Amino acid sequence: MTETQRPNIVVLCLDTVRKDVYDRYATRLRERAAVRFEGMRALGGWSVPSHAGMLTGSVPSETGVHAHQRRFDPIDREDTWIAPLERQGYESVCVTSNIYASPVFGFDRFFDRTIPISPSRRLPEGMDVQEHISDRSTDGVEAYADFVREALAHDYPLRSLANGVLLKLDDVSRKLPIEKPTDFGGRAIARTLEREVTESDGPVVAFANLMDAHGPHTAFRGLDDSIHGVSSDFHSSSFRDSDVNVADGLGEYESDVERVRRLYAATVDYLDRVVDDLLSALAAGDDRESILLVTADHGENLGYESEGYLMNHMSSLSEGLLHVPFDVVPTSDRALELAVDDIDAATGADERSATADGATGPVDVTGLSSHADLGDLVRSIASDDPFDPFALERERARAEIVGSGSGIPEGGDESYWDRGQRVVYEGERKYYRDQLGAEAVYDVSGPPSKGVELPDETVPDGLFESAFGDWVADDERDGRGHAEEVDAASRARLEDLGYL
Repeated sequence: MTETQRPNIVVLCLDTVRKDVYDRYATRLRERAAVRFEGMRALGGWSVPSHAGMLTGSVPSETGVHAHQRRFDPIDREDTWIAPLERQGYESVCVTSNIYASPVFGFDRFFDRTIPISPSRRLPEGMDVQEHISDRSTDGVEAYADFVREALAHDYPLRSLANGVLLKLDDVSRKLPIEKPTDFGGRAIARTLEREVTESDGPVVAFANLMDAHGPHTAFRGLDDSIHGVSSDFHSSSFRDSDVNVADGLGEYESDVERVRRLYAATVDYLDRVVDDLLSALAAGDDRESILLVTADHGENLGYESEGYLMNHMSSLSEGLLHVPFDVVPTSDRALELAVDDIDAATGADERSATADGATGPVDVTGLSSHADLGDLVRSIASDDPFDPFALERERARAEIVGSGSGIPEGGDESYWDRGQRVVYEGERKYYRDQLGAEAVYDVSGPPSKGVELPDETVPDGLFESAFGDWVADDERDGRGHAEEVDAASRARLEDLGYL
């Protein structure tokens, strides 16, 4: 395959999107997909370890990137799937609204170019308004005047002013019973990604992170209110996820949790529309074919019984977190040639489809698969050979967290909430062990994102010893887990997302 024939490859991370909600509400992407990996598991339960895992295929005790060392410095660029593609002539770009997957924590060094987008910088060429707010020494009218002066002195004054106006509108909507006028960055990410891919002369490998499904949750313009039905004055910051997590069941929080579930579902529907539009724009704006690998870094706990009534994604390796979508979606039928044999994955007939065309529908890979093989998948798509999705089915998959990822609940036992946790998948079983010695076995053969505990079964002898090395010990933790030295603007963003 020559450079002019190589497709653009976009790893599109729908941050915090769990498999069951995606299957129900991302109907456009599900229909457009050429291949759907139905048994995909993430390598970690929250952003830092899962992003490190997506880059390297390894768990946090191996990468050295986890709750107590959140920078990506321990990862060698050559150990990622990005570097080999660059040697094939690919240009690499990252467009991200996740502060961990950004220059703040060293994620940018894996790419030729990284473009961070946030609520205070929706137009990336303009100034970051939150940085101005954090650095200012004035208040009131003088503060607004200072902002206008700084914006007008910027290389892109109008876009800087627009960033300020959009941030102010968001702020006003939180204080008044009105719908939030903007999303959480999804449309801005899609526009920027479209430009970065279509304006390049050669093939592009891109990583994009869309944070709209991540908390906090509130109704915003563009959501389908027939899905959520939540009033515009509700905001999930009105209660703390950590308080739910230490409660006995959902208790007094049940109605608020139900509102979050409905807003979350509507947001996945919204992201489905955003990415569907992006696919159409890429098809119309570039002669080169593009292939999107639509997945999530992890899912989300939504307070269900099978998740221990937990919310968010702190201190957990539930199926709500680890079972993630993974759809291979090309911009046209010509973009992806599949290597198939013997069995039609879509119909169960004696012949597999030779191509991913609309007549046969998507090819469903129903066995176990893992983000550990993302690099192999990307390299396979970029190679001269047809892509065999069934080669990525696994007999075993792993996941791990080292530490909580979020603050310890008030009055909570730090040794419990900050413990290391590991799982091993084999067939229809999920085996669990934590650093305190607790073990469990789950049946994961049922509906997506749900495991059923099997109290009469035990973890096979030697299973975890063969799958993992030693736990990360206390003396290997650098002590910066919740006090990472970041600027005031980054700290404000982390607080808004619930990490501090």
